[in-house]
Order: sequence, then structure tokens, then C-alpha cells
Amino acid sequence: MNINDKSALRECTSCQMCAAVCAKNAIEIRLNEDGFYRPYLDEDKCVDCGLCTKVCYKFDNDVKVTSVEDINKIDVHSAQYKSDAILEKVTSGGVADALAKELISRGYVCIGVTYNDELHRAEHKVAYTVSESDAFRGSKYIQSYSFDAFKTLVKNARTTKFAIFGLPCHIYAAHKFLSLRKQRENCIFIDLFCHGCPSMLVWNKYEQNIKKQVNYKKFDDVQFRSKVRGWGTFYVVVVVVDGVKAFISSPKQDEFYSLFFSDHVLNDACSDCKLRSTMEYTDIRLGDFWGKRFLNDRKGVSAVAITSERGKKLFDAIKGEFKTEDSDMGEVLVKQSYGKIYHPNLDLRNKMLDALRDDNKNLKDVVDLYYSKQGLTLKAKKLLKTINWYLPFDLTRLLKRLV
Repeated sequence: MNINDKSALRECTSCQMCAAVCAKNAIEIRLNEDGFYRPYLDEDKCVDCGLCTKVCYKFDNDVKVTSVEDINKIDVHSAQYKSDAILEKVTSGGVADALAKELISRGYVCIGVTYNDELHRAEHKVAYTVSESDAFRGSKYIQSYSFDAFKTLVKNARTTKFAIFGLPCHIYAAHKFLSLRKQRENCIFIDLFCHGCPSMLVWNKYEQNIKKQVNYKKFDDVQFRSKVRGWGTFYVVVVVVDGVKAFISSPKQDEFYSLFFSDHVLNDACSDCKLRSTMEYTDIRLGDFWGKRFLNDRKGVSAVAITSERGKKLFDAIKGEFKTEDSDMGEVLVKQSYGKIYHPNLDLRNKMLDALRDDNKNLKDVVDLYYSKQGLTLKAKKLLKTINWYLPFDLTRLLKRLV
């Protein structure tokens, strides 16, 4: 039995753990024609040991789902770094950054996500020092190439304490592998409230367009959800070249985020993912703390949901560096994708992916295609967002509170 077995219950999450655990190196990870990472099996090398399926979400008939009763017992906080200098460098309240540095000081090796401009992709990387973990700062709204980092985890799990940062699908896979090895207790997992991951075709086309606009072939840094216009109001991508912000996306109409939130070009497994809607495999889950309480905040606030004693002790160790308030999962989840199932129009999805593959089409063409097939309600929302951009911040804040 191997990763290609027809008995799979679900679609692939692109976590890549199957390739990392394969002792025969029979599985290669590469993008498929739709722009998602997939395992490709060399049947001549495969010995059908079945290990790849044992760590795979596709084959798990017993994915643990957190009950409503247990959800309400989870320890939840808002948190914002007291240091404004650090807040400027992170996406929300800075908790992930502080956790990584605390863990490295305790002797853990951290695995987190960076952006590699040479290969035009997000990657899971291994950080052994505090300075190396700086590259984990900021959100990456694209799928991560995680094979190399997970291979390091597989090779060294018996002798090394790992702290792993990733999406719920990454954390699930690491949990399955380390549980098989009976080494789960040696490691700490921090995952994110997840909406889903878009096709890399979206990012590739978006990045090519930026490089044409700024006339640069290489970026020093890519900042998803930058705070250059403040936190909590706009989804903005900033590109830095030679220390200068060479590109700032328009908050009025950003094609990348329009397609991301359309839910039509997310990974196949994202539509009905069980893992974003359970807290059973992580120690801490982080996200932006959206909602009424922080409508006035322009710096960034993290939501911190703690699910284990390990997670509690870790957060307690950094808590003094933050302004914190108690909360609950009800307040956090109302603005997250936890428990949600998406229902993309499959015919429209295929047409959008075809357009993304077409070199003669740009992202605006794909966005226009999507909205051309939507009803009046969604078109009205789009118009309101455009109008909102031209209104003073204090007025938009008031309108949000009223709504």
C-alpha cells in the first residue's frame, strides 16, 4: 500500500510528509498542473511498506475532531508585543516570533516558513539560532515547500527537540509521524487558524506582474499582509528591493487576495478540511484577533489558543513581553474559517485555473471571470469595499462597529 492507493478517503493537503518519511526516496514532490504540491511515486523504488499512508490525512479514517464542549474549555488570550519596533516587523501581535526565540533558547530546533525569491516560493526551513528565526516573521499566503525541512525532522527526531510552526495539515502530519516513533512528547507544535492555500499559479502570475512594474528581477523581501497602511483594514503585499519599498499593492483591489478569498482556487483538500476545524494535534494555535474589541487597533493583535500543558508553560514564559487579555474561542472563531466548508462552483474553478495557466491572461482577467459569474450580493460587497477605501479611517471604523 502506498500514497497512490485508490482507498484514499480525501484529497491531498500538500503537506509532503509522505515523501519525507520514505526510506527508499521513492516519492518526489513537485507542483501539478493546477499549481499544488503533490507526491509523485517511483514504483520501481517503492516496496509498499505503507509508512507514507500512515502519516497521511488522505487515509485516516479516525481524524479527531474537538467537541463543542472541549472547544469551550480551551485557554484563549489576545496578545500584542509591548515593543513597537518588533510589531512593525510581524504580521499581527508578534507571538509566533517570541515563541520561536524562546524555544531556541531552550534548546529546540525550530522549523518555520520563509520566502525564497530565487525559487519564487515559500519554504519550511530549519532555524538553529535566534537570528535565523527572524526569517519566519510575517504571513505567507501561499503553499510552503516543506519536504527538505520535514526530511531533517525525520532523520533527527530521535536525538533533537523540534518546535514546528505550520498550517494544521503540516502539524497533523508531524504529529502522526512523531506519534508512530513515540517521540511526540519531545516536540512542540504551533499552528495557525487557516483559511486555505491558493494555487501557486496565482502567486507566480502575481509575482511576474510585480517584477514588470518595478523592473527588478530579484526581491530582497516579500511582505504579505504588510502593516504599511496599518493593521486590520487592508490586505497589502509589499516588496522590498535594496532596502526600499519598491511595490505596495492597492488595497482597493488586490488581485491576489481577491482570488484567495474567492475560495475557488484553493487546494482541493481545503474545501472541507477537517484539520483547520480541530484543535487535537497542536499545542498552540495562533491567528489575527479580528472583531469588535480591536477595531481601533492599528498595530496588530494575536489570538492565542492553548491546547496543552506544554503550550501553556511556553506561553507563560513569554507572556510578560505582551499586553494580554483573556478571551474565549467563541470570540475568536466568529472571524475565522474554523468549521466552515466551501462550495466552489467546479466548472468556474476549472475555468479560472485554465485562465491562470494561460500566458495571455493576467490576474485581472481571472478576477473579472470570477465576479462575472457571481450574484448581486457579492458584487454589492465588492462595490462597498471599494467605497470603503475612500472613506476616512474613523468613519470606516464606526461603520464596522455598527455592522
